[in-house]
Amino acid sequence: MTFRDLVQDLRELPLILGLAGAVRDAHRPGATCGALIRRQAERLPDRPCLRFETEELTFRELNRLVNRFARLLSASGVGRGDRVAILMENSPAMLAAEGAIGKLGAVGALLNTHLSGEALRHVLGASGARRVIVDAACAAPMAALRDLEGLTVWADPGAVPLPPRFRSLPEELAEASEEEPDVAEPGLDDVFLYVYTSGTTGYPKPAVVRHSRFTLAGATLQRIFDVDRDDCIYAPLPLYHGESNFVGFALALRAGACFASRRRFRASEFLADVRRHRATGFVYVGELCRYLLRRPATAGDRDHALRWAAGAGLRPEIWREFQDRFGVRRIYEMYGATEGNVSLLNRTGRVGSVGRPFPFQHDHVKLARLYLSTEELIRGDDGFLVECTAGESGELLGRTDRGRMRYDGYAGDPVASERKLVRSAFAPGDAWFRSGDLLRRDRDGYFHFVDRIGDTFRWRGENVSAQEVADVMQEAPGIGHAAAYGVRIADAEGRGGMSAVALCAASTFDGGRVYEHVARGLPSYAQPLFLRIVDAVETTGTLKPRTVRYRAEGFDPRSITDALYVRDDGARAYVPLTAEAYDAIQSGRRRL
Repeated sequence: MTFRDLVQDLRELPLILGLAGAVRDAHRPGATCGALIRRQAERLPDRPCLRFETEELTFRELNRLVNRFARLLSASGVGRGDRVAILMENSPAMLAAEGAIGKLGAVGALLNTHLSGEALRHVLGASGARRVIVDAACAAPMAALRDLEGLTVWADPGAVPLPPRFRSLPEELAEASEEEPDVAEPGLDDVFLYVYTSGTTGYPKPAVVRHSRFTLAGATLQRIFDVDRDDCIYAPLPLYHGESNFVGFALALRAGACFASRRRFRASEFLADVRRHRATGFVYVGELCRYLLRRPATAGDRDHALRWAAGAGLRPEIWREFQDRFGVRRIYEMYGATEGNVSLLNRTGRVGSVGRPFPFQHDHVKLARLYLSTEELIRGDDGFLVECTAGESGELLGRTDRGRMRYDGYAGDPVASERKLVRSAFAPGDAWFRSGDLLRRDRDGYFHFVDRIGDTFRWRGENVSAQEVADVMQEAPGIGHAAAYGVRIADAEGRGGMSAVALCAASTFDGGRVYEHVARGLPSYAQPLFLRIVDAVETTGTLKPRTVRYRAEGFDPRSITDALYVRDDGARAYVPLTAEAYDAIQSGRRRL
């Protein structure tokens, strides 16, 4: 710990004392998700608990729905430790199913509702669940799977008939009792959920989440954000990921506040939702904020009750613009790894930072140097990792052999879990979680996100941040959304930069203007060599660009139907990439 860290920690001492009380409260009986729903129904029966588009449920109504799900599951033999998959879009029923699993002490696998076919089969199999709850929006992809022998599937058919092997979720819920199930409350150390990684580099993997993470998230964030029962927290992101579930729902449930959401995020509906639900805080990812800024500015942009926003990925170049335009007084930028034990929170509003470790916890988080080309951590002459200095980028590591945050890794995959660890890192026998993310730490101890390690690539001996390139490309004339990545070029060391871009509505691509914008905004080695014009940039459910397919397909115009462009420094423009130009590049006859 540095002297600067100590001074800042002492300034936050009142907060730490308050958080200590919240943590003590969270360890008392009735603090886990299902038990807390029951307790709030007893204390605040008629207060609004959930608002979804035009629906509203009180705490009493939510608890009754939770009990119906719990009775349905327990009647089929679900008990403590049994795994149940949930394949449902955001809805009161989805959260009720989650709460029922929490009451029974079972384990809920939150499946990505965008998956189908082999990807859906894979994540379902990885969960080990033998029971599945499916809503009407996801019934068709689930019904399309074969070899469901041995699974019990409750589904809402919507407007289509259910397959013969499925059971009707609406009918069985209607017949289930609203009485409290006679079960013991699970312990904070028990596993509550499997939350899948976002799947930007392959099939998502189920990360283990214990009751303690859900419970402590609600207890600590309530104190930090100063939330009480009169607040409403709006989180329009998918509840199968942690942002909406742990930063939004867990917090609202703990505070006795209202939680608001919708089936799917729509930028055009954001302010209308915020006003209708009387939201005082909301949960974001950076791309959500960027989408909102692309909307035409109106005189009503500040006509709302929002006083804070919390989330991850708000880039520094749009931070002030977003805050000023929409009048959100406080931004809480955060960093966390679904499968890891690293947590950072910007509690002071420093622009562009994901925050600092909690006071007096600095020795549990470090940045280590690595070779970006191989993604191997660098060890010094003494055999230990080399810690980064202030201002230097490195991989974020979280200590797992001591500290408050437990590392559980991935469910049922000890090999993948062990692969995320580095042992004897800074001392003999210690163990640290590898986040897979590049961050840098400034002189005041604040961390700043740089890029995903797999997304950073080398070209001309320099490290290129895909995130930085995408940020610049998204501000180029006529471009609405962009993703950046590196592609292999024959006989060239490293990877050349390429960007997939989606144009703004009614815009046409102007290769000259885009070239000039890129030349002003990026160093020469980071300027994309190739552009690919797509209808929409592929993203995950939390709006992260998905570039696996783009990287694999490269830049061959013979196999890609999208329009391709190559940077032409002589013409000072991006010009169409022809098959002849591609051959010249790959043969070395045309230098880039």
